[in-house]
Amino acid sequence: MIKINKKECPVELTADLKRILTEEFIKTGKSVWKKQFIEKALLESSYNKCCYCECKIDRESKYMEVEHFHDKNSNPHLVVEWENLLPSCKRCNGHKSTYNTVINPFINPAKMNPKEHLSISTYRFYPKTLAGKNTIDQLMLNDPKRLVLPRFEITDALLTQIDELFEKAVEYNDGTRKTIQNKNKILGTLENLMCEGLPDSEYSGTVATELIKNVKFFRIIHIIKIEGLWNADLENLLQQLEGNALDFDNNSAKQFMESVT
Repeated sequence: MIKINKKECPVELTADLKRILTEEFIKTGKSVWKKQFIEKALLESSYNKCCYCECKIDRESKYMEVEHFHDKNSNPHLVVEWENLLPSCKRCNGHKSTYNTVINPFINPAKMNPKEHLSISTYRFYPKTLAGKNTIDQLMLNDPKRLVLPRFEITDALLTQIDELFEKAVEYNDGTRKTIQNKNKILGTLENLMCEGLPDSEYSGTVATELIKNVKFFRIIHIIKIEGLWNADLENLLQQLEGNALDFDNNSAKQFMESVT
């Protein structure tokens, strides 16, 4: 889970329209939020991902549901309030259901930075706060088959590429394969690897964390720097990657768990 930068409220969602739709929902219970302009803006806010589990929701097998952070049935006046709408996959939306976020702390990734509430280890989330615990538990964010395995698979493939890239970088540095072709492959592969941990990629929070804590990844960067190949574009990617990574030092999670048990 990562923080999302939510788009501005669609201009179509005027105060008058919100009033009309809210009244209609209260009277009929209809899905008045199912508007193309609402769904489009929400999808763009999360790079076509579920704001909670980070799975892609623009594929045939998965689609977006408009998630009401504060349950619409208990808070009907918020049914089309832009601040209350989030892009979610069917699974996360179903698990969250009518959970009372008014009285129970819960991560709103549009307003809260998940890294302040979650840490990650072996592809599983651990809570640093009560909001983190409630979110993990309610959404089942450590579901072994549906979430932990996909996080592992996408990251494991990435780490294999890092191992291969590390060998190429070492050979370039020691002069074994110091060719322009090898240099271009190293730089291109590194850039692609870092892009996998940026917000628009699936499970980017997990991927970014695994990259940031990988010793070979930073050794590759060191070699590129001493070879004079590091540039502003790569530095910008690295900064974005570091900003996207979750906490992988579980001391805060350990302290939290000790405080509630």
